This record gives sequence, C-alpha cells and structure tokens, in this order.
Amino acid sequence: MSWLLELPQTQPIAYAIGLVSLVCVAGMAFGGLKFRGIGLGTAGVLFAGLIIGRFCEPVDHHTLEFLKEFGLVFFVFTIGMQLGPGFFAAWRQDGLRLNLLAATVVVLGSLTAVLLGRWLHIPEPAILGLLSGAVTNTPSLGAAQQALAATPGISPESLALPAQAYAVSYPAAICGIIGSFLALQFLLRLNPEKKPRPRPPRSAEIKSLSNAAP
Repeated sequence: MSWLLELPQTQPIAYAIGLVSLVCVAGMAFGGLKFRGIGLGTAGVLFAGLIIGRFCEPVDHHTLEFLKEFGLVFFVFTIGMQLGPGFFAAWRQDGLRLNLLAATVVVLGSLTAVLLGRWLHIPEPAILGLLSGAVTNTPSLGAAQQALAATPGISPESLALPAQAYAVSYPAAICGIIGSFLALQFLLRLNPEKKPRPRPPRSAEIKSLSNAAP
C-alpha cells in the first residue's frame, strides 16, 4: 500500500494519468445521478475534479498541460463529428437566424463581463475565465489561455487566473441554466413527457382536400 502513497513522487506521470482517469469515471457516475429527471451530465466531471483535487497531491505540470490540450482537441473533434452531418441542413433552415442570435448573446455577454469586471476591479485574466465559465464554454477557456501565454511578460500567477475563475463560475452557471429551464418550463406550461401530435402523412392530406372540394 505504501507504493500507492508514494506514487506522486516515484511515478508522477502514471499518477497524473491515473488521477485524471479517476476524475473522469467518478464524474460520469456523479453526472448520471438524477433528481426528478434532472442530472448534471458531463458537467459532473468538473465537480468531481474540484472535490478530488482538493484532497489529492498536485499532478505533474507538463503531463497536465498535455492532457488538457489533448482533451480539448478531442472534445472539439467529437462535437464536430456529432453535429457535422446535420450542420448544413440546419444552416439552410434556420442557420442565419440562429447564428445571429448566438453572436448577439456572445457580444452582450462579453460586454457585460468586461463592464462588471472593471466595476468590481477583477483582474483582466480572471474576467476571461469568468466569461468562459459563465457560458460553460471550455474551448473559449483554452483560447484565452493560449492568448495569454503568447502575451510578453505575463506572470505565472496571471496565467493561472482564467482556470481558477472558470472553476468558480462554471458550477454557478450550471445551476443557473438548470434553474432557468425549470422556470421556463413552469411559465410556459411545458410537459417534456408529452409526445407531440404526429403530422398526418402527405397522402392523407391530399385525400382530405379532394373530399372537401365541391
């Protein structure tokens, strides 16, 4: 049992990979729990990481950087593979309207984060992390960290601020999103278990029109 306790010093890379794997497994199990039909889903991995990271030894920095970049690339790749087949079909239908709405949300969210951050005297690197966590957008956090890393004279403390701010705002954003959807469901009287009324086939529509004709 002593070798397991000494693993962070003797095998730091194996310890880092094992700890990240433990966080993933525990997070998916935690995210699969549901209360009244509501669950955290993949966001449970973040909560598991916050809890496990609080009580475990720090992992190797270089290994963690590699896993972070690899995980981000793999995440974006899988999202593209999942949404790619229907991307152009969605663009032909409501793509322009939905993209304009998304761009408006991003611009308004960015302006709100900057104005509130300066009003509350929050460091600028932390504002980037707060915005990424508030919109639950992990790729934006990676882009912000890369942009800061390319800034000349940036300190290690400033480089760590976006991830710390992201970890703080992300759980609150998840709770806010779930609460907003529950509020909309209550206000709009939506019943997710109620199946939509099936649309009659085209042949039945033509037949009904022919019968109604004089």
